[in-house]
Amino acid sequence: MTWTKEVSLILIKFLHDPELTIYLLSIAKPINNRYIFEEAKLFHESLRMTREKRWARTKELSKQRKFHKMNSLVPITCTLPFNNVEWNKSQNLLKSIHYIRNGFLRRKFLVSDNHCEDVDLEIPLKVKCINHIFGDDVYDHLFLKYFEIREIQEALSDFEIYQDIDDSTGEETPYNELPYLLIDIWCRVDGQDIQQSGYSKRKYSFRDNTGLYIQEIMN
Repeated sequence: MTWTKEVSLILIKFLHDPELTIYLLSIAKPINNRYIFEEAKLFHESLRMTREKRWARTKELSKQRKFHKMNSLVPITCTLPFNNVEWNKSQNLLKSIHYIRNGFLRRKFLVSDNHCEDVDLEIPLKVKCINHIFGDDVYDHLFLKYFEIREIQEALSDFEIYQDIDDSTGEETPYNELPYLLIDIWCRVDGQDIQQSGYSKRKYSFRDNTGLYIQEIMN
């Protein structure tokens, strides 16, 4: 039961007036929300690690010669209680977010019987593409085909430069003139039929049994 429902039942029990209960809830709910926010803020701030505390911990581990417990990759200025593994994960996550940008990962979409257009890839498939880019198994290599990670990163860098220029000038580069990755999608439907993107009007979800491949890097 939510806080609102619980408080409503308590108030209606004593007041016997629905309208008055609703009025009092409209006052109490924002107060409760502010309290929860401040409480959560204090809790998360208590988890942070100051530069002095990180230095002191590093020196103590050094004195004890427990070098294997020292997180050498984490900057001394980092206030989050990260170890090396968590730091690497956070950096990869921050890098991967850039690939979500609208218009960078695209696919073919069947507009009419004889015409396809490039459209923005669905978010679930963008996530799958990012997992392939940062992955290292056989399916990740199949996704890349003959392209290199360096080429993908260059295309993304150019894409961001175009967007930065557009933001500074107030103009917008035509959609088809921006660098992007064109993704080819093969989808198995009902365990048998296979549909290729560009030949159907299907909308894809994360649960779809899809095979993703880079069709072209447009740069």
